[in-house]
Amino acid sequence: MLKLAIEAQIPLIAVHTRDLVNFVDVLKTLTKKAPMVFDPNSPKPKPDSLFYFVHPAGAQLPLVKIYEKMVAAESTLILVNPERVVEPMFNAGEVPVPRALLLDFMKQIVIDEAQAATLLQGLGGCTIKEAAELVRLTTARDNSLTVQGIMETRKSIFQGMNGLTQIDIKQGFYDPPKELADWIGKERDFFLHGKDPRLVPRGLLMDGPPGTGKTAAAKYVAEQWGVPLYRVDIAGTKNKYVGESEQNLLNNLARLDHEEPCIALIDEVEKIFNTSNNDTSGTTSTMLSQLLWWLAEHRSRVLVMMTTNAASKLPKELYREGRIDKTLVFAGLENAPAMDFVAKVLDGFHGKFSEVAVKEIMKSVQPISDVSPLTYSQAALTAETYAWIKKSPMNAKP
Repeated sequence: MLKLAIEAQIPLIAVHTRDLVNFVDVLKTLTKKAPMVFDPNSPKPKPDSLFYFVHPAGAQLPLVKIYEKMVAAESTLILVNPERVVEPMFNAGEVPVPRALLLDFMKQIVIDEAQAATLLQGLGGCTIKEAAELVRLTTARDNSLTVQGIMETRKSIFQGMNGLTQIDIKQGFYDPPKELADWIGKERDFFLHGKDPRLVPRGLLMDGPPGTGKTAAAKYVAEQWGVPLYRVDIAGTKNKYVGESEQNLLNNLARLDHEEPCIALIDEVEKIFNTSNNDTSGTTSTMLSQLLWWLAEHRSRVLVMMTTNAASKLPKELYREGRIDKTLVFAGLENAPAMDFVAKVLDGFHGKFSEVAVKEIMKSVQPISDVSPLTYSQAALTAETYAWIKKSPMNAKP
């Protein structure tokens, strides 16, 4: 938006940046112009020019007069980090960091261009300053530089917002449904390296009973693709003040756009966007409209993974084509796959256990329902396996 606004010669543009140190270089790369510092006292700005002015806290500028000067000079002034965006400013949002500039920075760190491009996976949404700090912190801790190391550093210093937190993707044994495993294998390169936004995967709705591995699936995809995972807590964005809830959600969605490539997990969406909800304030319906618009229109590499225990309670526009790619049903594991799952969990503790142990554990696991064929949740299978190990001191170490 910033580049387009400058090309359109909009006279007064407000932007925000988290990196004043490299702001001018970013602006040069975006516009191919050499921006000049603006002097508010200058009676006649240089014609056909690009100016910038870092807005001091508490500063009161004669905005209308400055606007008129820019119009007369056919020039543009960018106001950086104003306290408020007011008329006659045009709000261009946060300054994007061109991928080419970030790649140039990484090529100064690692000589191999392919390795530099790979490391960018862990720096999506970062400014040059943030990237430099992440590289230094990761190298100091690990004596090496990898995507996984960078993401671990990002997680440790991530400043959460109301309703947005980064999730640790480490977990115990997880058995992904074949449909999910096939899908992420097919879509991986389109998500990480796709040039055409129309082909970048947008999201999944995961429907099924509690404990069947829906949330774990989001961790699995993030681990397989080597990208960070963020939890979007819609309820956590709600505020008692009028308009604050909606603004909090917009801020979180904008933050996700800047953190690309990443995965956004929205857990148990039916508890917020239920077709039978009676929201007298209209806040929930407004937030749903904002989310629907973003799901359909965003072009960032953010894969949205929504979980639900009851897809029938959701408004269908939330998971129609164009907003997500498909719905996956997590029905649980039938007896043979469940026994194999238990055996693999056991294998993670001091080698293989006997088939007798697997059958003994299965006797303690409650099926999801009494309907045949019986199915079992991965959470229940894991919990009973851990309980059995704890009761077998000869087999387990504290």
